[in-house]
Amino acid sequence: MALSAAPSVRAVSSVPQHVRGEPRAPTAPTAAPGPLAGTAALALGLRACQRMRRRATLSAVATATLKESSADVAERRRLQELVSKWRADDAEAWASLALTATLYVGSLAVLHLSGGHWAAIILLAFALVRAFIVFHDAAHSSFFEKPEHNKTLGQVLQFFINYSLDEWNTVHNSHHAHFGDVTVKDSSLTIWFSEKELENAPWYLWLAHRIIRDPIFFYPLAGLFVFFLNKPAQHFPYRTLVPFLVWYFLGMQTLCAYFLAAWLGGSLGVACFHLQHHCNSPYRVPDDSSRTHLDAAIVGSTRIPLAWPLSVFSFGIEYHHIHHFDIRVPGYRLERCDAEGEAAGLWTRVNTVDWVRAIKSLCHSQFDGSSKASDAGGTPRFSSFWPYSALGLQDD
Repeated sequence: MALSAAPSVRAVSSVPQHVRGEPRAPTAPTAAPGPLAGTAALALGLRACQRMRRRATLSAVATATLKESSADVAERRRLQELVSKWRADDAEAWASLALTATLYVGSLAVLHLSGGHWAAIILLAFALVRAFIVFHDAAHSSFFEKPEHNKTLGQVLQFFINYSLDEWNTVHNSHHAHFGDVTVKDSSLTIWFSEKELENAPWYLWLAHRIIRDPIFFYPLAGLFVFFLNKPAQHFPYRTLVPFLVWYFLGMQTLCAYFLAAWLGGSLGVACFHLQHHCNSPYRVPDDSSRTHLDAAIVGSTRIPLAWPLSVFSFGIEYHHIHHFDIRVPGYRLERCDAEGEAAGLWTRVNTVDWVRAIKSLCHSQFDGSSKASDAGGTPRFSSFWPYSALGLQDD
């Protein structure tokens, strides 16, 4: 009886009192909202937007999964069984974070004590690359076991790596949700035009692209733009606090060397972004109906094993195929996850790149011919500008 009566009670109570013929209840005067209320409302709105972005990413991954064949489903299950063993572990996370902090502080100390020696600049640049990848894992909530710990870590590290956590989530979550679909803008990609498009472009656009996208200039320019110049309103607090502290406590000479190290680290980071998805043959499909999450990870993301000590600073990001398959595997466990997958024969479709192919691929600047996506005519390929192509600096 109570269950059947409940709807009528709700229906009556939902009608305004003055419509039901009852007197209005007296209301207390409403205070004008203060600045704290506005700030709280803004914070709630930002959190709601972040939840919506995460739901959109998960929805895109789920949709891409539905389009997989039976063979893909079997492969996915084997991969899921593998990666489920390599989730975050707080004990390893803290040890890894301690090493990251030691490398950063030690590199900064060497930089100061050496008077900004070039070797110290390179060492700090590599330490900053590692710090950025830890930040990247925290943004994915994969570094620590608990989401709140990851969020706190990301909020701290954004001051050290010159990039806003909120802005990174906006750009990077979209990359994971849509990578490979050429109809969706992906700010993480570093090759934009086909050879045919450039031939038909106005001369000034062709010339600007030829200069900017030349590999000698591109990585330094992109590192400067992404980590120092891009979106100053969003990134300003995170690009100024640590440099101010370096200047205040260690002096102008160390600050100038610190900026050089940060610039070099940013340039190396862009080169890493490039190698993750721009070695031949690329995974690019004409639209979302052709894209699968599995192929975007296993076919479209590279595997570039690195030897020690480079692997200390790359922090596992060289196993990008695993990361794109499951973002919940943290960098400090990716190498062991990859080794187990290799022993099980899971990487037969993965684009494994050695150091020779990596160097050649760094020179890729355009899509070869006119094709930018897989179609009936074949698979797209990347190519290099002349004279790099004539020198064999192109991954054929």
